[in-house]
Amino acid sequence: MLMIVRLYPKTDLSRLWNYVESEIKNDPEKPITPLYATQTEGMMDVGVIFDVKHPDDLASFITEEIIQCDEVHHTKTILLMKPVFFPIPKKKPENIQRYVIRVYAHPREYKKIYSHLINHRYPFNIFPIYISYSLGDEDILMSLAADSEQTVNKFLKEHIRMLDGVDQSSYYPVHKAKRFAPLAKLIEEQKEHLDKKALKKSKDEIDLDFDWVENFGEYARLTGAFPGDY
Repeated sequence: MLMIVRLYPKTDLSRLWNYVESEIKNDPEKPITPLYATQTEGMMDVGVIFDVKHPDDLASFITEEIIQCDEVHHTKTILLMKPVFFPIPKKKPENIQRYVIRVYAHPREYKKIYSHLINHRYPFNIFPIYISYSLGDEDILMSLAADSEQTVNKFLKEHIRMLDGVDQSSYYPVHKAKRFAPLAKLIEEQKEHLDKKALKKSKDEIDLDFDWVENFGEYARLTGAFPGDY
């Protein structure tokens, strides 16, 4: 199962990120596998995504390892429920960046909103990476890529906020990302939860070698796609 540990700093988010980036390692001997970490503009935390067989195994990371960083003020752990991953298309916009969308909704509409996001026909300039129930800090969590902040804002206004049951939604650009596990492990996780419609796609349409954690950062640096604070 996939779980997110969100780490909140006392005062210095960059110091916390530096610790995560330099100290968290992928150890095959441990029962949990850190896949990657992200820092998003506006959320004021560092999210570390783990592949976990037993949730109790994550406790040792939180109570024994991460406490060695004195910049950690508090943590939150979120289980990703029914995550659905989408293949990365070969045809992508020139300017591309990852975003996180958080949706808060009434429980009666969870299923409809989740299904809507999975089955939506996304245009060329925006495509999902994964969609999941989280029911932690938010109700539905979505990771996507788009050519601009304006594209994401338009998508929220026209295709999420207008849905029955949506109380609130917000988006955050992914400012930094670090992959811990080998790319093959990341691809394995994606395939395990792959969208059923993706199985019908031609291999010519899918970028099987794209690293959806770190390559987005490379694209953004090359194209100047990282926006400033807002």
